[in-house]
Amino acid sequence: MKYFFTLALTLILFAHSNAAVISIAAARTQATGATVTIRGIVSNGPEFGSSLRYIQDGTAGVALYGSTLSSINRGDSIEVTGTISPYQNLMEISVSSKTLINSGNAVHPPVVLTIPTGYAEQYEGQLVQINTVDFTSTGTFNANATTIISDGSNTGDVRLNSGYVGNLLGTIIPTSTVGIVGIMGQYATNYQIQPRDLSDIIQVGNPPVLTTILQQTNITTTGFTVGFTTQNQGNTIIQYGLTNALGSEVSSASFTTNHTVNLTGLTPATLYYVKGYSINAAGTDTSFSYTQIMGTQSLSSQTITCYFNRPTDSSFASSPSNYAHYLNNISADTLKAYISRATSTIDIAIYNLDNVNGIVDALNLAASQGITVRVVCDGGVSSTIYNSFISSIQKIQSPPSNNNPYGIMHNKFLIIDANSTNPNAPVVWTGSMNLTDDQINVDAQNIIIFQDQTMARGYTLEFNEMLIGQKFGPDKTDNTPHEYVLQGNRVEQYFSPSDGLNTKIKTDLLTANTSVHFIFYSFTRTEQAYPIADNYQLHPGYFAQGILFDTAAASNVYNALVAPMTTANLKIHQFSWLMHHKYAIVDADDLFSDPMVITGSANWSGAGFTKNDENDVIVHSANIANQYLQEFAQRFKDAGGVAMVGINDVITNSHFELSVFPNPSADYLMLNFSSEKPANTIIELVNLEGKVIKHYDEGMVTGNHSIEINTSGISSGIYFLKVKSGTLIKSEKIVVDR
Repeated sequence: MKYFFTLALTLILFAHSNAAVISIAAARTQATGATVTIRGIVSNGPEFGSSLRYIQDGTAGVALYGSTLSSINRGDSIEVTGTISPYQNLMEISVSSKTLINSGNAVHPPVVLTIPTGYAEQYEGQLVQINTVDFTSTGTFNANATTIISDGSNTGDVRLNSGYVGNLLGTIIPTSTVGIVGIMGQYATNYQIQPRDLSDIIQVGNPPVLTTILQQTNITTTGFTVGFTTQNQGNTIIQYGLTNALGSEVSSASFTTNHTVNLTGLTPATLYYVKGYSINAAGTDTSFSYTQIMGTQSLSSQTITCYFNRPTDSSFASSPSNYAHYLNNISADTLKAYISRATSTIDIAIYNLDNVNGIVDALNLAASQGITVRVVCDGGVSSTIYNSFISSIQKIQSPPSNNNPYGIMHNKFLIIDANSTNPNAPVVWTGSMNLTDDQINVDAQNIIIFQDQTMARGYTLEFNEMLIGQKFGPDKTDNTPHEYVLQGNRVEQYFSPSDGLNTKIKTDLLTANTSVHFIFYSFTRTEQAYPIADNYQLHPGYFAQGILFDTAAASNVYNALVAPMTTANLKIHQFSWLMHHKYAIVDADDLFSDPMVITGSANWSGAGFTKNDENDVIVHSANIANQYLQEFAQRFKDAGGVAMVGINDVITNSHFELSVFPNPSADYLMLNFSSEKPANTIIELVNLEGKVIKHYDEGMVTGNHSIEINTSGISSGIYFLKVKSGTLIKSEKIVVDR
């Protein structure tokens, strides 16, 4: 009798379990809050983040969300139980439990659709495919960004979510006709295809396929190198000119996947339109880049000057000649002095200003004296101030913020005499400071000034896009140079949201070897917080220190950072004045790494990266990084912390001496050690972008006292030779010249 009772109970439970499992199509009809159990094959792995998966069972598809999904991969067959919890109209199941049935299954094949029929509720959560489309957007794929596809008559959204970590990041948006595969998602009223990786972009024919945008290196006053990579081999063609019409061409007939050509005979401080092509060996298929703008080095003094409106801690100065400049209540006077020097033009893009310190008066005076003054400001600037500009000043306000898709015109930059015949006249003033009385004299701010004609002309392109083109926020395109060289220092410039600033910042944070220091008025994006935290696992001895203004708004960021950083190194703003900075310092203490400062108008927030007009610079300079470190040290002390500078002494107390010759080099370098070569020696040749061009590990390096390095295949330019042995590092600047 006991046996039959147990068997009956088992059958009842089995039947109940099977009754509880419903189809995904049936689950999609359930009300919000209902608990459902479904089974199916998973369509994606961690590409969309650790907590988001999509599942199909042949009847429909649906999104799954939960922390237990991090180990689930594409092709897994799973059973999940959870509640119906729509997110921005996307049907989503919040998973409370999961069971992995088996792995390695084929995912459900994509449903082949068209743009008019495919962007619909019935396909939400399913893998779909749309053929023969062109991207109308240019640039690179970035997380938290939408691109547009068109079939000639209809358009549709292609989206990478904010948590996207797949291999599409940073790759070039196709410029030729393709097919696209992805999971149909939804946000608010917009349906959007979400490709998982590069294989979801289906190429037509057998083109080389550009996998990067054009890269500019070896910038001089008369030329620069243009490079790109392709998935398949092809030749190399670079067309360039002073306008979109291009007109000049340099090519290489060699078939390769790593393409470089040198442009020579160019004019200093000049912006060139550049486009790249590659044709396969059969001559049947061509891949090409979108047109990018690149500049030559200027004949300006190329000085970079930093100012801070609150005291700094000079005990952190790297030398007496590198003290940070504290403007003690004279920031406004300094700005007005620059305005008074203008001889021909002043362009200013500013989020907010008043006339308490006479800034409007100074601009009006310049205009009355025949200077061409133009103003772009946010739509929220008071009508009294906006109308106080005299009639000869051309001006425009940004459109009203409707929160979707546009935010605010949050730029803070001033351009003086961009096209002067005197190369030492052009100036770009930028940083975190708005031009109101409190912002100038009370709140903590940084100012950075570039005396460089190429940069001034680059900023002018962005300014004209707003003033003349009347394009703001997501309507703008990536149409400015990103690379400059000032006195041998690499300087990058990015405008948001068009230029992929968020992806660039994540990449640069991950280059940190020893430290990151940061202060932000608004820091709410975990995609920037995670690299800061991840570096603790990647680099022994690394540490980070920072100040957040608002932990309520930045709770996710605080939670991501506080465990590795500890509360001793992560401080909260608690002052009556605003900590209005938006800067990060990478490896300020590591001269053999790539010390840099990331600063400008952009907060590390969703609006800062996707909606607002913003401008940021990335300055690769040990001196500038050290000046910002002096500012950070004092602010951190104000917040009750003790600033640290990391493991610098480990690096500088190296136990070997090294000489390198000939320098400049044409075809080889000789490395001579003063004593026997250290064990486990690794040698790297690194370009000014921080990319490793040549790598030699212990098995490739022979000789006890002298080593010969072949440089015959390396383009002319400036490089750093790094010799590493454990934690000991030596770095030498070398020039390849042939």
